Amino acid sequence: MNFKGYEYEFATRSGSGGAFAFAATRLAGRGTTESRERPTRSLSLVLPANNQGKPITEDVAVALRQLVLGQCPAVVRSEFFTQGPGLVFREHGHPLAYGLTITNPSTTPMLRALVMTIQAQILRTLLFDSAILKLPKTCNPLMPTTVTIQQEALACAIANIIWKAGNGQSAILCLPQANVVHVVGSPQFNEDGLTEKLQLCPMSRIEDLHQTVRRNVHVFQEDPGPALMLILYSAILTRGIEQVTEDLGKPTGGDGILTPVKCLLNINGSISFSPISLFVLGRASPFLHNGVQYQEDGQGCTTEETGVLIRSPIGLLVWMGNEAKTSTYNVGSRFKTPTVPIWIVIASEQSGVLFGEDKGILRDHQAENRFQLYYHTSTFHQQNPMILKINNRSRDDSMIDAPVPTLEKLIRTKWGDARIDWGGVEPFV
Repeated sequence: MNFKGYEYEFATRSGSGGAFAFAATRLAGRGTTESRERPTRSLSLVLPANNQGKPITEDVAVALRQLVLGQCPAVVRSEFFTQGPGLVFREHGHPLAYGLTITNPSTTPMLRALVMTIQAQILRTLLFDSAILKLPKTCNPLMPTTVTIQQEALACAIANIIWKAGNGQSAILCLPQANVVHVVGSPQFNEDGLTEKLQLCPMSRIEDLHQTVRRNVHVFQEDPGPALMLILYSAILTRGIEQVTEDLGKPTGGDGILTPVKCLLNINGSISFSPISLFVLGRASPFLHNGVQYQEDGQGCTTEETGVLIRSPIGLLVWMGNEAKTSTYNVGSRFKTPTVPIWIVIASEQSGVLFGEDKGILRDHQAENRFQLYYHTSTFHQQNPMILKINNRSRDDSMIDAPVPTLEKLIRTKWGDARIDWGGVEPFV
């Protein structure tokens, strides 16, 4: 099956638009966990000007489902499709107004990690690409004062993720049509409430992609809703189904046949790194080391494992319970030392973002002696910014036998001598 052909086909034809309606709720972040309900609204799906896209075909729908979840047809978990976490901010003007929150405590670890990956992109926009947002010079980038600023930062983040997957040349944005089904159930495909309704919209300019995402930002903020799968599907089709399949790994010796297709998401919802890499690097590699490594299986077949080829724009730090297990993930320096001081952090099944406002800590060893980082997690229980003061110079041997919080262990995978001052807050990670 030539998926590149399908990509060309829906890049050159047009279909019809549709309507999308929903009732949205969001969490207010004013020191409580109460929810605020927005009035029900009927919002239209806004497709690109002069480009209505192309309805998804059965072949593409089946291929997407197989690549994402390993098989099709299969049992459908609604939280992966129509009932996933929406990309909902804390209340604008709140000290955590930059932060996304997940209101459903049963959200799977993988979906939480993807939300935090998008959070990292939002912070990158707010802190280091704020000119795009046209913020007033007096505006604190970490305290967006309006819903418009929040949504603009979100639209930039989503567009950047998808555009990166297209190597900065083109993109395909997936948007759902509420009352239209393009692919009916068959022995090859069972409906999931989302995939069969997709309109595939090709873009040749990031400005068009950004504008279309902005106009449809309500789709991505619907809670619960399809946001994460829409972004994942868009990134896959933008990169190309065959290329994503290759990203997951192939042997270079023996008969040279591709390994059986691995899936991007585990059906049990546990964390896998391929979709995180796709969102950050534009490549769906499960390997976190620098460069390319080769592994032999003892049967004459050498497997090529392609990790991080250049310094990552956003970092990744991992702690998996103990040093031995953590070392097996072999996170390389290109993830540990990104181009901006923002790190997605994975501590076993927990996820969050560490970030700083000063790029100097990545350029100047002296700046790494003492500095501070913010920590943001996906849970709505965090009600205030968490600022960690990190000291890499002086050691307090009286505390050598004291229990070390998990987040501190994770930070030491990057700064081995780090001692953390939690500012009087009881460590919660």
